[in-house]
Amino acid sequence: MMMMEAGLPSAATPDSSEALISSFFSLSSSIQEHIYENGRQYHRKSESRYLLPSDETELDRLDLAHHMQLLMLQGELYLAPWVPHETSPRRVLDCGTDRGIWALDFAELHPGSKVLGVDLAPIQTQWVYPNVEFELDDLDQEWTFEDETFDYVYSRMVGTSIRDWAGYTRNMWVHCDPGGYVEISEHQLDTFGCDDGSVPKDWGLYQYMSALAEGLQKNGVPAKENNAEFFKRHLENAGFVEVKVREFKMPWGPWPKDRRLKSLGQVIAVFKTDAEAYGLALMTRLMGFTEEEARSVCEEMNRIIEEGKQHAYHLH
Repeated sequence: MMMMEAGLPSAATPDSSEALISSFFSLSSSIQEHIYENGRQYHRKSESRYLLPSDETELDRLDLAHHMQLLMLQGELYLAPWVPHETSPRRVLDCGTDRGIWALDFAELHPGSKVLGVDLAPIQTQWVYPNVEFELDDLDQEWTFEDETFDYVYSRMVGTSIRDWAGYTRNMWVHCDPGGYVEISEHQLDTFGCDDGSVPKDWGLYQYMSALAEGLQKNGVPAKENNAEFFKRHLENAGFVEVKVREFKMPWGPWPKDRRLKSLGQVIAVFKTDAEAYGLALMTRLMGFTEEEARSVCEEMNRIIEEGKQHAYHLH
């Protein structure tokens, strides 16, 4: 996993406006329309941009993904230097909020912060704290907030839908307060690591990752470039200073000897809907796979991870 923490230069007279932020459209029945393919439900309005499902199986997967992130960070919700009840941002933007769990957890830790979660798909929880709002919009387009609206911009796992990272990070710069922080959390999409040669080059892990990267590239997503240096460069080009990079190994299966990594790998091994969530629509819509072929690739990926004989991992 790649975690990027970046700051803006402090201003002499920071904005103290408390005007609230949102100029996004509100939820309507048309936004909630869905299509059904390959036995899964997808959000119709964003089907060309958001290739992940929007059904109950996917909601369960997103809950587990949040838990997995907490395990990776050893219980920490974020890496930015905010201390609950001591230093809290006034206004927070959660980019790609999906279920909204991170936004709710942050709002509970920082009751004085106002948190806005934004996503393409209407899959957010119905219950929220008074200091949390959810909105729907495409953050890959020009943002319509007032300049310097947020003290903290948090972005997690939007790498399969953001096409214009230069524009995306520039929007972060424009709409983040001087002295504020941006944090980006993504995993590398085009490949995986193996330090001991235990993964044969003709096995299913390569087939799955190759199909994923090729399909995302066809959809305009720079999947073959999204490593730590890629994100760091875009943040610095946008104007951020003191960009810090932290990389984490996410083991695919319970093979590590280290107890913490083994626990993380055990969670990933039972994470059986992950390969399907990322792969089904992408392979059948963009790569010419039949549903049976796509499912076969995903099932082989799951089998290899659960077996634990191939010591693969990805960077986050």
